[in-house]
Amino acid sequence: MKEYTTAKMDKRTKIFTVIILLFLLLLPLFPYLLKPLNNIISVLSLVIILIVVISSYSLIPKKIIINDSIIFIKNSFGKISIPLHKINSIKRLEKKNLNFRTFGVGGLFGYFGYFNGREVWSVTNVEKKVKIKLESGKVYVLSPENPEEFMSDIQNRLQ
Repeated sequence: MKEYTTAKMDKRTKIFTVIILLFLLLLPLFPYLLKPLNNIISVLSLVIILIVVISSYSLIPKKIIINDSIIFIKNSFGKISIPLHKINSIKRLEKKNLNFRTFGVGGLFGYFGYFNGREVWSVTNVEKKVKIKLESGKVYVLSPENPEEFMSDIQNRLQ
């Protein structure tokens, strides 16, 4: 069993995270500009913002574990399992293409959820992306700290 750390956030993701957090922190102050003052809107928006930030932070993959038969991607909510024997291909994604978020987090602490239709992303660094395609056509995109070592380990286990 081998454990890999998730890559640290790249510069673009850090900047995007700071901008979103600043915006979210200022949003509950907006109702104070309205006349008449409405504290309920301010408190409700603050609660929603806290839920969004905590949920997004909890989706950050803490570690990636590979054993002889499965890849586990662990975050605070649970784990995603990828059976090694079902892997069709694994490759490094070097290009930063335009991606469409289907359902998930798109920039706050990283990119987590469904992108480009059915791709499952657990990415914290867009410069260290690894794409795993299964025989069924399902795609997982991860960002381990050492992508080449991670890919080599998987390829060795597949042989």
